[in-house]
Amino acid sequence: MKQPLQRGLPLRVYLPIVALIGAIFLGAVIWLVHAGFATGGSVFGAGTGSNGHAAAPPAAPPAVNVQGGPPAGVQMQLQDLRSRIARNPKDDVALTQMGDMFLAIGRYRDAISFYRRALSVNPKNVAAQEGMSEARSGLKSAQ
Repeated sequence: MKQPLQRGLPLRVYLPIVALIGAIFLGAVIWLVHAGFATGGSVFGAGTGSNGHAAAPPAAPPAVNVQGGPPAGVQMQLQDLRSRIARNPKDDVALTQMGDMFLAIGRYRDAISFYRRALSVNPKNVAAQEGMSEARSGLKSAQ
């Protein structure tokens, strides 16, 4: 009886090739993730410096503001968002985060204004869409 012709590569050749391709793919994914976190201004944080080491966190502000108003940490975040928006008025992430800050304290009209600006820059910004919806329903329930 004749044996059928075998098609494809033998297993001893096929497995190392698949392992090599998998290792290259995994290495590329790791490199891309590392490169993404190494940029400044990422949604996930400051990332790393140019030397590859994590940037030192800023000194922790005091938790209590004696004069009233928002705590020092919130004031620092507001100042950072304002400067980001001043540098780039089309930074839809900063605009959305500013809207989130106003939404959290119940200033719905201000929040809607920032969400509207963010959506004019990026209509597909899901966070701004959801924030806009929450701010509008908060404004309706406040009236």
